[in-house]
Amino acid sequence: MGYGDDAYWYEAAYVYGVTNGINAVADGLRLPLENSDTPARKPLIMPIEFEEASDRVKDTYSDIMTFYQSEQIPAIFKTLAHDDGYLKDYWGAVRFVFSDGRLDRLTKETLAFTASMAAKSDYGVDFHLTEARRLGLSEKGVMEAVQVVQLFSCYTKMADGLQLSPDFDPMGVT
Repeated sequence: MGYGDDAYWYEAAYVYGVTNGINAVADGLRLPLENSDTPARKPLIMPIEFEEASDRVKDTYSDIMTFYQSEQIPAIFKTLAHDDGYLKDYWGAVRFVFSDGRLDRLTKETLAFTASMAAKSDYGVDFHLTEARRLGLSEKGVMEAVQVVQLFSCYTKMADGLQLSPDFDPMGVT
């Protein structure tokens, strides 16, 4: 396997890592779900709305709204805006990771949705499922993603419960 083949896995790993970072902050700070009919959670840190933001934050907000093709700024970014440098840097990482690369954006959002399901992140499931649907994920595609998460969560739990060790070399070396 050459570097080119590994690039897909690196890109998927970046999506997974950034998704878990977003989810940890959003769920930890109890940010409200923006796309679901569930009762609102009371955030532990109040978000900074566009009208209240500095010009630097407004520039970042504008880029976020363009990227997501929305007039709304996700609560996670409005909360990170309490530190405008951190918001700008973190948004840059998110934008980079979720832009088309070897994997297209729909694949990345679907991966983020499944990572959010596996992590039991209410915010992440709500956010990434909405975005994946906006990008064209059908209900059949949603169910395929759900089936993969369910299947591998089951296998992982059984293997952990049985304290099994891998019976293959994860590095592909024989």
